[in-house]
Amino acid sequence: MDDLESQLDPDIAMASPRPNTDRPFRTEPDRFGVFREYAHGQPSITPDQFHSLSDISDSPYLALDPFSNSHHPRHTTFGSDPQKITFNIDSDNWQQSHARADAARTPNLPAFAPFRNASVYRLMTWFHRPSNTKSIGELNSLVHDVLLAPDFQTNDLVGFDAVKENTLMDHYHENISADHIPSPFSFDDTWIKSTIEIPVPCDGVRHSSEAEAPKFQVDIHHRRLTEVIKSAYLEPAAKAFHTFPFRAFWKPSADEPAERIYSEAYTGNKWICEYESILKSPRSQDDPHSHLERFLVGLMIWSDSTSLAQFGTAELWPIYLYIGAQSKYSRVKPSSFAAHHIAYLPK
Repeated sequence: MDDLESQLDPDIAMASPRPNTDRPFRTEPDRFGVFREYAHGQPSITPDQFHSLSDISDSPYLALDPFSNSHHPRHTTFGSDPQKITFNIDSDNWQQSHARADAARTPNLPAFAPFRNASVYRLMTWFHRPSNTKSIGELNSLVHDVLLAPDFQTNDLVGFDAVKENTLMDHYHENISADHIPSPFSFDDTWIKSTIEIPVPCDGVRHSSEAEAPKFQVDIHHRRLTEVIKSAYLEPAAKAFHTFPFRAFWKPSADEPAERIYSEAYTGNKWICEYESILKSPRSQDDPHSHLERFLVGLMIWSDSTSLAQFGTAELWPIYLYIGAQSKYSRVKPSSFAAHHIAYLPK
């Protein structure tokens, strides 16, 4: 909404970490007659004021912002970028500050771990990008993201062995010291292999309880859900997540009544009700984070059978997680990589 940015004073967000909950806040209608109503006062931040056309479109026929970073950085195949971009709210705009991602996650390890230097890290990241074929875009990525990177040195590749580097990557997390103390902002969204048992009925055989039935063991690979959520909110795309739900309305003209607009998950009644219950819940006096705003994290989980080969019958059931606070327009963009894989089920 074009008019919303001018109505929300960003200095208010700096003056108080909590939104003003004294009275509802309503924006003025924009040129389309659309306005918003925040039940708990003026929000401290509205992500839409930072949106550009590139955030909601991949069309080659539109003039898009080449510096848009609403999608995953190209170097996040293995997790965080060596130079992770974090966003801090300034009185006028978002400012980018660079910090070592893995220094926060694992203070005793370099940002390019488990590889021996940043050059190998970038090369292996490019190789494992989700692309089945090498195209002009992939070649450009190799040049700009790897060869021309400021920390890339050809001397670092002396003695390089791709098989050895892949093996090192496979055993990376197994070699992390057990007595390592993570950072408070750390997350471990690595894959875990578990075995589940499914009771199997036997034709013509009666058991006194389900516990006595024979079990069929299935191996599944999954990630810790809370760690995946932390990882999602540490990505640059999180700056566009909506933490303050609102009701949207359309007023065609001054003489006509306003009509409710349902377009995003965070504009629905259920989301708003859950948000209100969170605000009403008591805070602990000993909570060191009691001064921070509270918000709702909406999770959207999907699954569908996926073929693993062009020829053959090998299939898998991936389970995907989407963040409901992300706008559907940016969430459906293939280049946004908004889907977070949380489990793989054999079929």
